[in-house]
Amino acid sequence: MAKSILFVDDEMQILKALKRLFRGKEYNVFFADSGIRALEILEENFIDLLISDIRMPNMDGFELLRIAKNKYPATLRVALSGFTDNKKIFSALDDNLAKLYMFKPWDNNELISTIDKIFTIEEVLKDENLLNLINNLDQLPTLPFLYKELSDLVEKDADIDLISKKIEEDQSIASKILKVANSAFYGAKTGSISQAIMYIGLLNVKNIVLTNSVFKTSSNQEYHNLLWNHVNLANKIMNIIYQKCLNKRIPNEYASAGLLHDIGRIIILNFFKEKYDVVISFINENPGIDISKVENQMMGFDHQKIGGYLLNWWEIPTPIVEAALFHHEPYNPAIINSELVMVVHLANYYSWYYLKGEIFKEKLDVRVFGTLGITQEFVEMEIKSALEN
Repeated sequence: MAKSILFVDDEMQILKALKRLFRGKEYNVFFADSGIRALEILEENFIDLLISDIRMPNMDGFELLRIAKNKYPATLRVALSGFTDNKKIFSALDDNLAKLYMFKPWDNNELISTIDKIFTIEEVLKDENLLNLINNLDQLPTLPFLYKELSDLVEKDADIDLISKKIEEDQSIASKILKVANSAFYGAKTGSISQAIMYIGLLNVKNIVLTNSVFKTSSNQEYHNLLWNHVNLANKIMNIIYQKCLNKRIPNEYASAGLLHDIGRIIILNFFKEKYDVVISFINENPGIDISKVENQMMGFDHQKIGGYLLNWWEIPTPIVEAALFHHEPYNPAIINSELVMVVHLANYYSWYYLKGEIFKEKLDVRVFGTLGITQEFVEMEIKSALEN
């Protein structure tokens, strides 16, 4: 059955261009020139994907996405707007109103490719083995209460001081947020939570809360500590690669992708430790082997899919879901934000390298260096220099 897409934009010329572009394509496409009309279409039809402009009169894209999130949670939501509206689009990500954003004017081939990949990722996460596994778990981790509270405060446009006070109620979380803000990447040099939030952004604050809460559920303290050190170091290395090697700042809304990329391993270790011990032993006896392939062969699932499923279920933005879902497969054709996934692939590898390869010996896809336009020697030199200073 063909997937259905609803495009919403108050500019008729844009809707006409989209109609021409999707004429003869395999999708059932609907068009609305206002938020009110979009809600009527959503009421009358099952829509798989809603792509809405943000800046519209009367009912803007924020309000439409918020209503769609509450009334039609199965519908995927994407924000579409001009480059000058990037702050508004990032707010839609902060509020969990959109999973992804796209700028206009767009490249036609890129737009169609992105939509194709959105649906491909959804199909990957509906793998029968994965769904059977998820359904048989006694308890899948739910969104932490503090995360929900922060999301509610952000959605209500609460004052930053109120948000800070809420975070300060949990000193463990507060200390981790300050540590990230005062890292070399941000250089905040502050003891104030409100200032730390201004430096690292609310989305990254929420992701730190999320990561810390999931790791707290681990009953295996040895693996817990090791994996916590790994994801923290991976996040640091990811930012080093962007800043020092690619000469750019990672988009702030994705700056915690390294923290979340290996979250599937915590789930496996909590529920399948004995099985995973066998997998770990085999991997370490065969360094350089494809880890996900071994996991799938020996367990019927892998940590990438479990992590991707969990983050997707929590409505984390799609690029971060991709980093969890494909960090061992940086050339998977379903990837939308390939640069981020490739950098996380490198960060994951070098994090374990600097942790002396304890337990997990990762495989490095050296093609990534050429695709990113950098050399392996340069990357290793910059990582070593940054970590030693």
